[in-house]
Amino acid sequence: MQPILYYIVVPTMAALLTVIFWRFKGRRSTVWSIRGPLSPSILLGHEYLLRNRQHVGHLETEWLQQYGAVYRTKGCFSQDILSVGDPKALQYIFHSSGYRFSKTRDNKRSIKALTGEGLVAADGDIHQRQRRILGPAFTASQLRLFLTVFQASAMKLTDKITERIVDDGVLNMLEWTSKAALDIIGITAFRYHFNSLNGGGTELMKALNNVFAEARMWPTSFELLYNALWRILPGWLIFALEWIPTRETKRMNWFRDVAMKVARPIFDRQMKEVTNDVNPTEKDIVNILAVSRLSDDGKRNMSDVEIDSQIATFVLAGHDTSANTMAWILYELSLHPEDQAKIREEISQTKLNAQGALTSHDYDSMVWLNACIKETLRLHPLMYSLYRKSSQDDILPLAEPITTSDGKICSEIHISKGQTVMASIYTYNRCVVFFF
Repeated sequence: MQPILYYIVVPTMAALLTVIFWRFKGRRSTVWSIRGPLSPSILLGHEYLLRNRQHVGHLETEWLQQYGAVYRTKGCFSQDILSVGDPKALQYIFHSSGYRFSKTRDNKRSIKALTGEGLVAADGDIHQRQRRILGPAFTASQLRLFLTVFQASAMKLTDKITERIVDDGVLNMLEWTSKAALDIIGITAFRYHFNSLNGGGTELMKALNNVFAEARMWPTSFELLYNALWRILPGWLIFALEWIPTRETKRMNWFRDVAMKVARPIFDRQMKEVTNDVNPTEKDIVNILAVSRLSDDGKRNMSDVEIDSQIATFVLAGHDTSANTMAWILYELSLHPEDQAKIREEISQTKLNAQGALTSHDYDSMVWLNACIKETLRLHPLMYSLYRKSSQDDILPLAEPITTSDGKICSEIHISKGQTVMASIYTYNRCVVFFF
């Protein structure tokens, strides 16, 4: 006798596959003539290959050389996915078109599991409202105020590394840049000392550590198909998927819950300060959130859910971006000692010429150092691809014309409403036409 789960799963999957079949039946993709690699699987497309590999970039580089900066791949259930690395098309998708290319539903689900209803998860008018409220925290003048915090944390990181090298000689630099980044985001965004470099903030650090790798790397076939259903199925069927727990949502929810638990008391303390000062001068994130919560203006107000989500968003974004970029910079410099020597000399010369501590102008004036940072960000983008869905029939302009499968040369691509687009940051950053 078959287990009860068998009688639930089999008819459910049969029903879902029937919906998918009728959804695609008779609909010819408008991107059918865009060239691309042959699909290795009708059911999994290229998604299993792209998500289960040791190193990012080998396949993208091969396809870039063969088909150009725009090509077509297959997703699960043979869905056509347009991979875009052309700068003009990317500018149109993320800027010129407004909000016509929204996040795909599976993408939104992952972001909400990780950070809730914050700035990264929001679209359209909600995203504009949140950006407008948080904008003052990211002005150049505000960021310059944090320079001493960056410098103090850098000195503490240097001291800790020096101590460890004497004892061991081998260090996991990402572990230490992660600790420094958490301390910096704590002070600059929340006025709180996690003291991670001295062994503090262990609960939050544990939740942060490898969150993306543990949630998303090496997905099974079932996990890929499950995520694809969020992208493909009509909205009225999605509710059935929400009841299925996955490795991704469990791991991401753990980080979100810990981040909100740790940061909430910090925010509540700031709320008391703002209540007693109707015109606070500080413009850091926690202060702006507190002022927003008390605002009676609907355009300036954030709910408790939004504020908890912003806290999780900025803990993750402020920590993960900085920690990984610093680690990649150090890694690349270890491979290029000649560039390392030039940067060391540039820093030494700048310090000799400076009157006291280095200023933001001093850092901006270091050509080699800034080039190193920018080149590292180009070679190792924190997100190598972003998924979007067109909300209407549209036309993507191209900076570099492509040749279609029927031999035509086109400088724009017609796409249909609902077309899934993969913005390939990795492909754009490595395209010789635009960068060399």
